[in-house]
This record gives sequence, structure tokens and C-alpha cells, in this order.
Amino acid sequence: MPNAQPQKSRAFNMTVKLDASERDRLAVIATAKKRTPHYLMKEAIQAYIEQEETEQRFIAAAKDALTGYKNNGQHITLEEFSAWAKLIRTHPDAPMPPCHS
Repeated sequence: MPNAQPQKSRAFNMTVKLDASERDRLAVIATAKKRTPHYLMKEAIQAYIEQEETEQRFIAAAKDALTGYKNNGQHITLEEFSAWAKLIRTHPDAPMPPCHS
């Protein structure tokens, strides 16, 4: 049985057009951080993608919750949620209040 090695994903070149001011500002930051501008741009793009994917998951979960509420009327009140949100600051494992009609 051959030794299966994970395949490295293939990298593609893309062009990002920056004006001179943006390029200079990026170079200053790169120098201060002892990184290349390329590294900083890649890091920024990865952070943006993660942020957007997280937002999309949140929106999808909210839509699913609304659909569930419309189908069965199960919910918690704002007061119940607020009390739970305060409680989890000191008791992170506190269960969320049960849904009700």
C-alpha cells in the first residue's frame, strides 16, 4: 500500500492594484513587522475571508431560527436571553433557557 501524502493545495497568482500611498503605507508596516508586503496582504485576505464566512454562517443560522420560529412558535424572550447572557460571563457552561411557546 503506497504511503499517502497529503496534497499541497495549488497556489495561484492574483494582482492587487494599490495606489502609491497604499503601497508605501503597506511597506512601512511590513518593515515594522519584519514581514513582506505579500505576507501582510495574504494575512489580511485570509482574515477577511474568515470574517465573511463567519458572517454568512451567522446569517444562515438566523434565517434557520426564524424559519423554525415561524413553523413552531418556540422562542425565548429578550429578558430571558439577557439574563442568560449576563450569567454566562461568570458561568460559561450555563445552559441556555429552554424555548417555549
